[in-house]
Amino acid sequence: MKCDLKIISVFLIILIAFSSIPVAAGSGADDSSKTYIKIGIGVTLVIGAVAAIRAVVKNNKAGRLYHQGTAHGAEGHWDLAVQSYMEAMEINPKYKDVAGKLEHAKREAVKMFICLGDEARAAEKYEVAEEYYQQALKYVPDSTLAQSKLNDLSEDLMVVYYRRGLSYENMNRWSEAYGEYKNAFSLNPDYLDISERYQVARARLEGNLPLRAILFFINNTSVQGIENLLVRELQTKMVAGASGKYVMLDHVKVQGIIKEQAAALSSSYNESLAIDIGRLLGADEVIIGELKSVEVKSRVKMEVSAKILTVSKGEIGKEVKPFSYTFPKGVTLSNLLPEIPGLAEELAKRLNK
Repeated sequence: MKCDLKIISVFLIILIAFSSIPVAAGSGADDSSKTYIKIGIGVTLVIGAVAAIRAVVKNNKAGRLYHQGTAHGAEGHWDLAVQSYMEAMEINPKYKDVAGKLEHAKREAVKMFICLGDEARAAEKYEVAEEYYQQALKYVPDSTLAQSKLNDLSEDLMVVYYRRGLSYENMNRWSEAYGEYKNAFSLNPDYLDISERYQVARARLEGNLPLRAILFFINNTSVQGIENLLVRELQTKMVAGASGKYVMLDHVKVQGIIKEQAAALSSSYNESLAIDIGRLLGADEVIIGELKSVEVKSRVKMEVSAKILTVSKGEIGKEVKPFSYTFPKGVTLSNLLPEIPGLAEELAKRLNK
């Protein structure tokens, strides 16, 4: 700083000296030239003095921030140290070793926030811990330690979100329940019945969208297992085609209820059983159907029909009349199963009309 002040003083002394030099007597032209030269030198000196002053001011400000960062680091406040060093860098990137100090402070900030996160997790404050680990990643985005801490925490967080969602659901606070289930679902969609509860909460929140469940298709063909594959593929197509018109219940949960309860409710798969299963599931609508009459000529064809039953009324809400689906060329009864997604897509279109 003393050196900077000396430079400014020299500029000012020269400027004062030039301003005090009298213009020598002589011809008008000579006097005018000397005057212009004097003015030019004076202006140059003024510009130089202003630039020097500005440089000194910037350097001093960068210095104050640099020392402020050092003080914050000494107190263990590494997040504040990073902020100070960053501000110093913006003012003067070449100030001392500020770039190195900044990188060191960032690494220390990561350690600080990970330590705080570990303490919060030990106290079972999982969301607070998550925030600290996320903060650590802001300073060093590629920190493997911070990321691994987040990954380890996800299971604890998921349980917290799930239980909180249950509490909100029991109070019919569907907006809050949906938010919690959504968080849990994003962490582990296979946890218990989170998928179903997430979909139910979404349906209740988004204008009471009807909850749909695909139950069963009766297989009257000679192709074994085709009905189960069709149900799975149709589930995928119906989810993709929902477009805010309905919400599909989880396929695994639906099939689990059918296996557990169907035999006790009815001796055959029919509309009455479908309505009873729908009530157990809490569904608004259930889908059932039938496959029959495989015809093999130049191309394999299959007759398909389906119904959407309204559970509350116990009646047909929509019916897809029997239609003939033609499989691609080269398909035979022995290699039919891989082509079921095409049939499911066609059926989904008809159900969604």
